Amino acid sequence: MQLNWMAYQYREWDGYGRYSNRLIRALHRAGVCVDPYLHEVANMPAWMQQQVGVAWDGLTISCLPPFYLNRIPGRHWLLSMTEGSELPSGWADLIQRSGVERIIVPCWHNAEAFAVCGLPVHVVPGGTDPDEFPPASASRYNQPYTFLALADRGARKGWVEVWQAFYKAFGTPTDTPNVRLIIKSRPDGNNMLELIAQAEHPDPRITVLMEDMDMRQFYRMGDCFAFPSRSEGWGMPPREAAMMGLPVIVQECSGIDDGYTGQWAKVTRGGTLQPIPAHFEHITGSWLVADVADLAEKMRYYYEHPAIGRYKGTTAAAWLRSNQTWDHAAQALVKLIGEHYGTDN
Repeated sequence: MQLNWMAYQYREWDGYGRYSNRLIRALHRAGVCVDPYLHEVANMPAWMQQQVGVAWDGLTISCLPPFYLNRIPGRHWLLSMTEGSELPSGWADLIQRSGVERIIVPCWHNAEAFAVCGLPVHVVPGGTDPDEFPPASASRYNQPYTFLALADRGARKGWVEVWQAFYKAFGTPTDTPNVRLIIKSRPDGNNMLELIAQAEHPDPRITVLMEDMDMRQFYRMGDCFAFPSRSEGWGMPPREAAMMGLPVIVQECSGIDDGYTGQWAKVTRGGTLQPIPAHFEHITGSWLVADVADLAEKMRYYYEHPAIGRYKGTTAAAWLRSNQTWDHAAQALVKLIGEHYGTDN
């Protein structure tokens, strides 16, 4: 089997880039010949396409947001996602005009959103590489107990709820001095986090990291990963942390809900469905804001029962290795192509 793979980038820090990199490697291991290109190759004149060796006589899979889609001469499938409950304005029209025949998404939440395009939509969950994210060293099991949270440019990944739950569960530094919270963000700006980091009298238990770093290094800093994201597309970080043996706390929604979330994470309940603020570019519809009291209860539980947390992390990693690696994702994609490629017009 031979595939063309179109992406708008393959950089590690971008979700689409990471997803493409790992799935292409797994497809190669499965014996599939994948030729990766940047999506702009579709706009090259024919003679230039011949120079770079691109051919359109097989199947092309574009892994990118729909606003990067190009019409191509051959068979064309889209692999994409959205972080909201609905497609952003114009996406369905872009997909329909591109000549895409089928759409692949990482979760059922996305399948419902992309159904408005009127095309067949298939769910192929992503994976996690056990070699890339090996179990954390047992030397991490020390004091103080440390929670990890992940931020983005805004509040989507639920770090605000983690911050609130931290104080609800542990009070002031005088109440519970022997606990920590590390919040990591990208270096390109999060105003709310900057205010916390620059507070005149900061809480010594809370550390804000606004930097690019190897995610494995970040996961090794903690004892528990609290990730009650309001909405996810790929949903890779909590699975990566779980693969390394960390107990993980999540909401069972959007890209986190794979039908088996309870196998690899502790699920917090009682969240509130709210409209996504209009300033979130390319995210529309609603998202689920975690219940702070329930999240605080689960954080307190793992703090008081660290051995149970370590056991949960170990069993979660074992389940992911057996059921949700990139090799599993590649096998599912190969099966899907085998079932449908020959049946499309």
